[in-house]
Amino acid sequence: MPAIITDELKQLIARDFFDQFVLGTADYYAGIGRSEQWDSQDTVPIPVNTPGEIEKFQNSLQAVKKIEGVSQVVPRNNWSSGQIYSQFDDLQAGYPANPYYIMNSNNHVYMCLETGRNLFGVAVPSTVEPTGSNLKSFRLADGYVWKFLYTISAARANDFMSSNFMPVQKQGLTDSNSTGIQLQQEEVQDAAAPGEILNIILVDGGAGYTSNPNITIGGTGTGARAVCDIDSATGELVRIRMSDSGAFNHVVHGAGYTRAKVTITGGGATVDAKARAVIGTNDSGVGRDPRIDLKSAGIMFHSKLEGSDSDLIIDQDFRQVGLIRNPKDYAGSKFTRTTGSALKRMELSSIITAFTQDKIMEGATSLAQAYIDEVDSNGLYYHQTSVTGFDDFVDGELVEEVNGAGEGIIDSAHQPGTPEVDPMSGAVLYIDNRGPIERSAAQAEDIKIIIQF
Repeated sequence: MPAIITDELKQLIARDFFDQFVLGTADYYAGIGRSEQWDSQDTVPIPVNTPGEIEKFQNSLQAVKKIEGVSQVVPRNNWSSGQIYSQFDDLQAGYPANPYYIMNSNNHVYMCLETGRNLFGVAVPSTVEPTGSNLKSFRLADGYVWKFLYTISAARANDFMSSNFMPVQKQGLTDSNSTGIQLQQEEVQDAAAPGEILNIILVDGGAGYTSNPNITIGGTGTGARAVCDIDSATGELVRIRMSDSGAFNHVVHGAGYTRAKVTITGGGATVDAKARAVIGTNDSGVGRDPRIDLKSAGIMFHSKLEGSDSDLIIDQDFRQVGLIRNPKDYAGSKFTRTTGSALKRMELSSIITAFTQDKIMEGATSLAQAYIDEVDSNGLYYHQTSVTGFDDFVDGELVEEVNGAGEGIIDSAHQPGTPEVDPMSGAVLYIDNRGPIERSAAQAEDIKIIIQF
């Protein structure tokens, strides 16, 4: 039987992820790894959603860092003069080709309730940037009706805004320590009116109109009013707009509608026009919860890899970023530290010739092989993959580079307590393959992991 997964389920899953982080019921870590090249040309492959792909990621993991923050996100739409924006439509699946919400140059977010149209009913480009934080919707000179929802603070923009996504949130309880932006959003949420008629969509323009007909909005609510225009040359109804209140360009949407019927009468029609009313899908009103208004089904996890972070190798590159839920330490207990190395370490009793990062080493007796990730004064950090095999090195054996000059004698093939975090533990939720990113003490990598449902 035909079936669908509704937007509400996708939004619910995103909110559950967010709540897990806020409530501390799950721990999330960004993992980086894969120092070895993808191939001889280092061509980045498209990751495949298989258990084997996850295992490869785990085998090459270098280190993890705890996720610092989480936000729900939506696709980013910057307001641009000359762009036609869609009005919100309760029959629109997903997002329309033309966005129905925007962020202006001051990081204020608005929802388009009515597209501007000319006297012939043709959608016109938006030419006036919406500004201000009115509690009610307002019409601008270009005919567009906007509703202010919230402002993205500089801090949240830094942590959760990317070229393609922007943060969205519902404001919780405020207090004397709350910022002006938080207090402003709480005010918008409290002023939201359930059951507004956001706009009216013309379904059939009818025929034979000689004057503008009357628009009546019936249903369970009250107060919504609309006006219309005909094309006198064709006798068709071409435009219906919600009525302006006359004060501050506010628009009359009414309230309390769960069902609505638009009736068009008069005007001398030979064939009556037909239209339908669009009611906000948020039962509490537009602005009460922007996550619902903007259909947020995405989540962004943010963490910053600092040059000073312990356990993260300096002067080494990585080619994979992943998201890991509830990893464990080497002893099998819950891992709780901020950072952790995922590499094994061997102690050397003597170094005959210096070792080099990214070379493959081999034990003379065991024939075990591994990639060298980091070299310190008397030891090597390493990892093994299906390329090297997973044989154990032997204490006391000679180990030498297969593709280099390094060699030495192993004192302890596997130093106790390493790796600090078990790379094979936890649930790997996300894998991103990329070109090599070189880490240095003088730089920081801003990790933003976006998951959409």
